[in-house]
Amino acid sequence: MAPTSLPWHQTSPAHTVTGLHTIVPDDVDLGAIERGLADDHVDAPAEVTPGLADVVAKAKGEGHDMYFVVLTETQPKFTYYRDIATALQEKTGGTVVVFGPNTLGTASDDFSRVQLEQAQDNLSVANPTAAADTLLDRMTDQTQVPWTVVTVLLVVAVAIGAVAARVIGRRRSAGSAPRPAPVTASAPGDPADPKASTPEA
Repeated sequence: MAPTSLPWHQTSPAHTVTGLHTIVPDDVDLGAIERGLADDHVDAPAEVTPGLADVVAKAKGEGHDMYFVVLTETQPKFTYYRDIATALQEKTGGTVVVFGPNTLGTASDDFSRVQLEQAQDNLSVANPTAAADTLLDRMTDQTQVPWTVVTVLLVVAVAIGAVAARVIGRRRSAGSAPRPAPVTASAPGDPADPKASTPEA
């Protein structure tokens, strides 16, 4: 489906505000980028487009909708890459990755911000295709962890530990309670012995 035009709101000659705390420099043509993404989910120089398209296909095969943008100009603030990705993702959905010469920005409704940040950690952007492939692998590896199962197992382990501690505590309390004095047999002639015979006069 062809994307619709983006409602960018001009605020100054330096940048455009597209949403809350989202700033995109005016020299970045978001409309043109969106049109470039419409066909193969890639808007990049010709030499890297085929490789990124392969990563798009790989992601689709794993159930993820991804878009890749490669900017050839360095942005004045590294946060702008994420802002550009956010502005585009609001229109495309899925996961948008914007590469620049020095860093990248991401936005997604598929992966969490934590997953995105962890996948980006120490990621080299010198080769956008290799970076995109590594990024996808890192994010999908994280989603394969069965966190629900892990959480349930942790809860069960804590419950079992609590029950075991309670049982051990009760046993210790029972073991330390004072025991009744043992009853001993009275010796013959002992006044306490009701069967003791009274000596004859």
